[in-house]
Amino acid sequence: MKIWIDFCNTPQVSFWLPFIKEFQEEKYELLLTCRDSSNTVALLQLYGLDYTIIGKKTGKRKIRKTILFIRRLLILYLFVRKNKPDIAVSQSSFYQPIVSWLLGVNCLYTNDNEHARGNILAFIFATKVILPIALSKKDFVDQWPLKSKVSFYPSVKEAIYLSQQPELLKQNDSARDVVYFRTEPWSAQYYKGPLNFFDQTLLSLAEQYKLVILPRDKNQLAHYQQKKFNKLEVATKPITLNEIISKCLLFIGAGGSMTRELAVMGVPSMSIYQDNPLMVDKYLADKGCMTIKPSVSVDEINKTLQSDNHIDNLSILNDGKKSYLIIKQLITNL
Repeated sequence: MKIWIDFCNTPQVSFWLPFIKEFQEEKYELLLTCRDSSNTVALLQLYGLDYTIIGKKTGKRKIRKTILFIRRLLILYLFVRKNKPDIAVSQSSFYQPIVSWLLGVNCLYTNDNEHARGNILAFIFATKVILPIALSKKDFVDQWPLKSKVSFYPSVKEAIYLSQQPELLKQNDSARDVVYFRTEPWSAQYYKGPLNFFDQTLLSLAEQYKLVILPRDKNQLAHYQQKKFNKLEVATKPITLNEIISKCLLFIGAGGSMTRELAVMGVPSMSIYQDNPLMVDKYLADKGCMTIKPSVSVDEINKTLQSDNHIDNLSILNDGKKSYLIIKQLITNL
């Protein structure tokens, strides 16, 4: 059996990696395609995976996004038709369900961002859809077409793949002395918040702590390499999650999966996302794994760092293991 996976952004690589390893052990053939955006290609290279790049980052301009969306659909269609997969699976690829439908290939689609407009197309054209339990609220589910396709897994996506990495679950006794900051998603279609809103706070924090910036792309990298940020350390290439966990005193995220990853692993994590918080973030906050604080001062961050609150993340990870098995079964049954 040949399984096609399409990657459109960085978090999707981490999500599918444990599935890919198991597929390889079970001698399934894999067809991996990716869009060249953020750190997606770098991560695929880091894990030694064979892939084909089709398309690039689209930006936020609607006309450009539409043109590049249609262009990538066409190229994907021609490429996948030639390579003939048996089934397709994706996490947040809006392209794959459409191409799969055109080619008569069964497709499993999952996403954890209720604000992503591409979900509408994906729900229509996918064979099956599975979402995190946080999105199971009736007023949300009822707005989607063909909701009979939809089922739910009992966790968040980050817990799924992290629960499959026992080396990360071991207690780490090394000294944690780094505050990490993950930048806001500048070019994401769903993000309507301000840019560079946290810069002054970062400069203040750098006077007290070792601070590492995790940029999303070359533009953000160039921004934080300006002379005024010379007291900050800026990551010029992807840093492994294991390294971040071992050194992280506090993780501050302005959006995206990395904040949830650290929260799931029991590391003090704070979301300062400047748009409507996602249901999955609220879910983790309700579980006591994350703090949501869009407006936060240096004093409040200091208080957080000085507190000694224990984060009970084991139930989240256990649900992640259950969710992994549920999704694997769905793929097998496609």
